Amino acid sequence: MVEILAVIAVIAILMSVAAVGIQKMDQGQATSTALSVSEAIFDEARSAAVGRGARARVLIHNDPAEDQRARYLRYLAVAVEVEGAWEIISRGTTLPSGVFFDVVGVQTATSSVPDIGTYGEMTIALPGDKASPKACYYYEFNAEGLCVDSGNEGSLPGAAFVVAGGVMPPSAVEPKVQGNNRAGFVVWRNGRSSLFRNPEHITPSN
Repeated sequence: MVEILAVIAVIAILMSVAAVGIQKMDQGQATSTALSVSEAIFDEARSAAVGRGARARVLIHNDPAEDQRARYLRYLAVAVEVEGAWEIISRGTTLPSGVFFDVVGVQTATSSVPDIGTYGEMTIALPGDKASPKACYYYEFNAEGLCVDSGNEGSLPGAAFVVAGGVMPPSAVEPKVQGNNRAGFVVWRNGRSSLFRNPEHITPSN
């Protein structure tokens, strides 16, 4: 009987370890998927800027209101400038569950490469809720398809974009990142991007 109980205990421990491992794999996969989706959206914005000969922006939903939690820091769309106003040209995309745009990660990445720009902030009506404009972060491409700084009036080229895996507890106002589950890319001035798995380990582009 003692031997049987010991075997059952060992099996229970192994199953617990396996469950944790599978959960971490799922989180890592979701982050990788979010990164690929985000890169595609940035490519869409750059192509729109060049194709239309106008400024284009990648928008990231930044309204923390209770009824906006499903989109908060997870919903991305593309807008272009038309006669001085911004017009949404994409249907919008929501990152995988449990993955968010990571402001802290962007700040870390930007400090690691001090000669790149950062994101800006604006208010715009988004698809699915055009009656009420929402606060958004944005990254901008100029009419030549070059990534330009949005936070310092164009004084620096390029920008860093970071996503993180985590949770959004019911009472929280910001996502809680789990471990160091971050990944991202730097968009250099020429439009090329460089992936990284740790915002502190970015290699500047020549």
